[in-house]
Amino acid sequence: MDKKRMSGSVLVIGGGIAGMAASLDLADMGYKTYIIEKTPSIGGTMSQLDKTFPTLDCAMCTMAPRMVDISRHPNIEIIPYAEVEEVDGDIGNFNVKIRKMMSRVNDNCIGCGSCSEVCPVEVPNEYDERSGLRKAIYSPFPQAVPKRYVIDTEHCIRCYKCVEASEGKNCIDFSIKDEIVELEVGAVIAVPGFDLWDPSLRPELGYGEYPNVLTGIEFERLINASGFTGGEIYRSDNEKTPKKIAFIQCVGSRDVKAGQPYCSRVCCMYAVKQCVLVKDHHPEIDCAVFYMDLRAFGKGQEEFYNRAKDEYGIRFIRGNPGEIYQAGTDLVVRFEDTTASEPKEEKFDMVILANAIKPKNEMLADMLGVELDEDGFVQEQENNPILTSRKGVYVAGVAQAPRDITDTVATASGAAALAAADLASVRGTQAKEKEFPPEFDVSGQEPRIGVFICHCGTNIASTVNVEEVRDYIKTLPDVVFCDDVMYACAEDSCTRIPEVIKEYKLNRFIVASCTPRTHEPLFRETCQGAGMNPYLFEFANIRENCSWVHHNYPKEATEKAKEIIRASVARARLLEPQQPGKIRVTQRAMVVGGGVSGMEAAYRIARLGFGVVLVEKEKELGGLLRRMHHMFPDMDPKEILDEKISKIEGEGKIEVHLETKVEGLSGFVGNFGVNLSDGAETKVGAIVIAAGCDEWKPDIYGYGQKDVYTQLELQELIANDGLKDGETVVMIQCVGSREKESREYCSRVCCSEAIKNALDVKKNYPNSDIYILYRDIRTFAKGAEEMYRDAGLNRIHFIRYDIDVKRPNVDKNNVVHIYDTLLQEDKEIKADRVILSSATVPGEGFEELSKMFVLPLGQDGFFLEAHLKLRPLDFTSDGFFLCGTAQSPKDYMDNMAQAVGVSARVGRLLAKKEMETEAAISVVNEELCIGCGRCTKVCPYGAANLVQRGFGVFKANVNSALCKGCGACAAECPTGAMEARHFNDEELYAVIDSILQEV
Repeated sequence: MDKKRMSGSVLVIGGGIAGMAASLDLADMGYKTYIIEKTPSIGGTMSQLDKTFPTLDCAMCTMAPRMVDISRHPNIEIIPYAEVEEVDGDIGNFNVKIRKMMSRVNDNCIGCGSCSEVCPVEVPNEYDERSGLRKAIYSPFPQAVPKRYVIDTEHCIRCYKCVEASEGKNCIDFSIKDEIVELEVGAVIAVPGFDLWDPSLRPELGYGEYPNVLTGIEFERLINASGFTGGEIYRSDNEKTPKKIAFIQCVGSRDVKAGQPYCSRVCCMYAVKQCVLVKDHHPEIDCAVFYMDLRAFGKGQEEFYNRAKDEYGIRFIRGNPGEIYQAGTDLVVRFEDTTASEPKEEKFDMVILANAIKPKNEMLADMLGVELDEDGFVQEQENNPILTSRKGVYVAGVAQAPRDITDTVATASGAAALAAADLASVRGTQAKEKEFPPEFDVSGQEPRIGVFICHCGTNIASTVNVEEVRDYIKTLPDVVFCDDVMYACAEDSCTRIPEVIKEYKLNRFIVASCTPRTHEPLFRETCQGAGMNPYLFEFANIRENCSWVHHNYPKEATEKAKEIIRASVARARLLEPQQPGKIRVTQRAMVVGGGVSGMEAAYRIARLGFGVVLVEKEKELGGLLRRMHHMFPDMDPKEILDEKISKIEGEGKIEVHLETKVEGLSGFVGNFGVNLSDGAETKVGAIVIAAGCDEWKPDIYGYGQKDVYTQLELQELIANDGLKDGETVVMIQCVGSREKESREYCSRVCCSEAIKNALDVKKNYPNSDIYILYRDIRTFAKGAEEMYRDAGLNRIHFIRYDIDVKRPNVDKNNVVHIYDTLLQEDKEIKADRVILSSATVPGEGFEELSKMFVLPLGQDGFFLEAHLKLRPLDFTSDGFFLCGTAQSPKDYMDNMAQAVGVSARVGRLLAKKEMETEAAISVVNEELCIGCGRCTKVCPYGAANLVQRGFGVFKANVNSALCKGCGACAAECPTGAMEARHFNDEELYAVIDSILQEV
């Protein structure tokens, strides 16, 4: 392709979490990125959520810093309130026409809100699912990006009060019309999000008729601290707190008649999360979940589900309600309890419906020229969920199939990687570097401290009297400015901080809000934008450390908040500017693990233009794929394996080391030194852990007896015609998985594998009698629910069991004994073959790799990512990444998504020629050091070491690139020779003295 004609920019259609993730990856890799969002703000559905499962992180708190990052990024341009009208051209050279819809508010708007205050019109608020109210001129939500108001032309009454209120700003113009703009881009990523099925199409459930029957997203806004009730749960008819709430699953999902035969994938855990949130606020409320199969298949989800049952007392009723009717003020749910095998009725005060996810791809697909499947989702190509039928056009998230946030973010990074690979030859041609003003000198100046105290909606303000705290902090010495804000992380607040710093000539700044884990980088950069050294910023956590843990003690919490901020003021007085170092980046990566994920990751990193070292401990590439003969939904493992090996061998940038392990590691992010067991030595800038999982060899259910096999072993039998027609085959699910005392997690793939294998047996041996003994059927993947339905039509028998009632048993004659919970009777099945769906377990080398690279493993033995939702492919240790079954059990498609996605994460790092090191590190005073080496023993990062300064004289030394400033060495040092910059003794003593001053 002609490089001169290629564009170094990418169009991202959709500004939800998928569009945001893809855009940040692309922009950091050196590509100009346009985000087209049809609503006035980026954020999508995630911005409406209260918390995310299973960690219960505040959704907006994890998301808002990313939104602000996008608004500031020099390589990202947000075009809100716009739609794509036409896409012409080919890969590398697309011409896109975009309609920017009239909002009647121009770019002069500063988001002050004065217009909205005087607007007399109130209409239902879409952000609150039409439960709350907004004005006819409005900003969608407090943290909206961009923070520009829009006019709802349908409801505006042309009173022009908004124009009067904004006089002099020249930001409202009723003559503005729609505008068509054209963009030249090299690739397109479509992430349009999803719609929700209208549950009023099932009138028997009462939605739209009874006011206390809500959808899941409507209930989410009700319980959200930033929602229209401030997080207070009440019935809409009488504003009383409900005593009983029913959560009904699969409303429109898994329903052929409703038009959604597929599983919507997120609803089960979404409901469990909402129950837990209800119980956290109101332990007295009785929550009951009505379900067919509880699909807690993701990482940490089974554990969260068990916690909901065991710790919170949430009831789970296996049954699909057929009717809801109102009796007085009660809602009566009529259902069949399939465990008790009888119809029942139960009264509730509120009912929440988990309505199905629907694609909204049709118009966009016509415009982009991509194929859709029969359900309306984008049809994947080449067994890759990100590829579409049109080259240069990629999809992520729910565009291809229902997904949770974790999998959505992984596919978004994957789409970014594929787009970047297309345009590798023009990377950086349209990109800009982030620039900051020169830092002002604070040496010799008296402290001038500014403070923002955040309400965080009602997360803080419902417990802490923020105004009282603000007035107290104003009285402290050296505090020149103090104010309270609704959301400190919102774009308007972040815009105001530099203005305040300049206006009041501040040389220190404090934000008292939530957690520094997610927000400190945001506020440091905000202060840097005003010319302040970022290490002159101080963070006071008055949410996790105060309001959340003292919710029932507002007076005491208010006093504690004062003390926390007072201590931060004391420390801020002593803060000194810190300067990071810079290191060169080795633009080469190492991938550990040559299975399907490792091969794909290596190939995709190479396609980005970087060298790759692929290390595999076995004598050939392929991993578990070599033991498979037929994969769900209908893939030939041998063809896939041959194709991937051919790509690896044909890619000149990949260096393969077979029968090799990593024996030594030195260096730091951007510059790792690696010693391999085959004698090779190499340097890399990034390391990907793609080591594969194993199939557990059971010690239960008769394994080891004749004719008892695992599912992988059954595939071998089918491939070698090792069965006989007419045999009775019994499959037992959850063998070694979902066990609280050992492997609590779900192995994710077993249900689909069992059904696929059962259908293969039936196809090759049509007279076979096949039984699948299960706890829950978790066929959530694309096409899996349809396969489950097909199995029933092929007379494969499904028998449900409950380990809390009675476990199945396989005797020495391979007679399977089971208690059927549906029919409530014991059964005996004489099996010719017993097939065990054995647990997926961490690979045998995981612990060794964990120790070698100092990377954490979770309680389940799989590697622990930096953040399950928003950084599923990163480790907390810089320069390390993970993908595939190194993180948790996955099927082929999810492995592919993560493998492609991780290449973008690696690409962000390797695209830099140099990078900054942490400034807040430990330093050594060699005059005080006695060379005892205690610091080297406690350093968790290997940053501290001893160096010889003379004959027999050793002194401690700190590698600044490895040090994370944790302070372990400073705490251990017996002479005080080690000092943690930015956390020195003087600062810490000032904090202690401040806290104790009134004791």
